[in-house]
Amino acid sequence: MGRSWRIVQIMFLDFTFKYVLFSLHFGHFPGLNMTFVFINNSMTWMEAQSYCRANYTDLASVTNMSENQKAKELVPAGQKVWIGLFRDSWKWTDGSNSSFRHWNTNEPNNYVKNETCVAANFGSAGRWEDWNCDRMTAFVCYSGKF
Repeated sequence: MGRSWRIVQIMFLDFTFKYVLFSLHFGHFPGLNMTFVFINNSMTWMEAQSYCRANYTDLASVTNMSENQKAKELVPAGQKVWIGLFRDSWKWTDGSNSSFRHWNTNEPNNYVKNETCVAANFGSAGRWEDWNCDRMTAFVCYSGKF
């Protein structure tokens, strides 16, 4: 019994340490009632959403160009990251509609017929691309309220 407890404890500590180690960039911005958090750990869109909901509020909802720029400032140049937009008439994970769009050229294209999640391409002026939700990439969470 004690031995099993130690294994679980070690795994839990390793998991916690892993994610603390990779939560590199936080940014609270005046005028925004939230903090964006860049998580430099590759996960699927669903895993990233679960992680953000468990540790912050949700995957980042980017509702205007100012917020897109603030998120871009946290992410290393050229990095592509999950944001909280998905193809259900393009809604945010909080259920709100997306009126602001910042798509890359020829996006969304649903290239392989199952690209229902969105990544921001910060090697391309922070423009967005639709991707298969099972791809693994870093992501941006937010904490706080809009």
